[in-house]
Amino acid sequence: MTPDDAPAASEVVRAFALPGSPERLVPAVGGWSNRVFRLDTTRGSYAVKELRNAWGEPRWRDWLDEGWRVELAARDVGIAVPAPVPDPLTGEAVADVGRADGSGSVPVRVHRWAESVPVARDPVSVDLARWVGQTLASLHGLALRPLSTDLYRGRLGLTSADVWPDLVARSESVDAPWTSALVAGESPARRASSLLGTWDADDEVLCHGDVDQKNLLLGPEGPLLCDWDVVLPRLPCHDLAEAALSLASWRAPDVAAAVIGGYRDAGGVVDRLGPLDLGPSLASRLGWIRFTVDRGVDACRAGSGTVAGIDVPDVAGLLADLEHRVGVAENLRRWLT
Repeated sequence: MTPDDAPAASEVVRAFALPGSPERLVPAVGGWSNRVFRLDTTRGSYAVKELRNAWGEPRWRDWLDEGWRVELAARDVGIAVPAPVPDPLTGEAVADVGRADGSGSVPVRVHRWAESVPVARDPVSVDLARWVGQTLASLHGLALRPLSTDLYRGRLGLTSADVWPDLVARSESVDAPWTSALVAGESPARRASSLLGTWDADDEVLCHGDVDQKNLLLGPEGPLLCDWDVVLPRLPCHDLAEAALSLASWRAPDVAAAVIGGYRDAGGVVDRLGPLDLGPSLASRLGWIRFTVDRGVDACRAGSGTVAGIDVPDVAGLLADLEHRVGVAENLRRWLT
């Protein structure tokens, strides 16, 4: 069922000068932070993404603009993406449109609807893994840099285990059921933090930032890489390592090796990957765990300090997965062979 506060179909058609008249707008599969709808008009179908600033960041729209620049550059060098539809007046990706219930406006972006199937959250096929490696080589080869040097300051979400005592204390204060798992998780968290080295920011390039199964579609003409809203600067080796392990679900070495092989075959230059190349990925995972605990604690406090009536986050599951990932990272070279 389409929610009452969804973007108004007529407003989307008007803002993006879409051909035809709107016929229906229905929910489609989307991520946790945004809402995605399928819009059918009398002359075509479109994917409409309602964009939400889930992190409350003041420069969020600037990030979206930077992502738009990278997405267009990727498309222009032949990287397969769903066809974007710009605002015809500004040429930009995002336009504000009214909600169907008249409760205000919302930022949206539009792509032509791609008839496709999603990729399961399991290790991908070796062929798809090689395609992703080749795609990353093309994207890194663009060597794009942020237009504003301070745009991404503080955005990367790299969290260290130093936050653990505070996470535990706040979880204990609401008697959260994940507290004991959080206490036990400090050891793998510190092992993860030990793999976060230092590097020269001048060697970073703008990357897609979230290459994994949820952002891949399988269309009749081949794979598509979608969701360019979280573009960020990274070392190519860090981006490659995270994509390889993500597509392998951190348990299929042949898939990870295929991503790396496809990257090299397409001209991507990378030394033999090692544990430190996964340091940023693990630090981002710590950031996600912190974010999940923060939301859980806030929900407990809103419920008078208890977990009754809230969706309890699976912190224990996240921590078990973290320990597995740290073990793989620490033995990456042997694991890959």
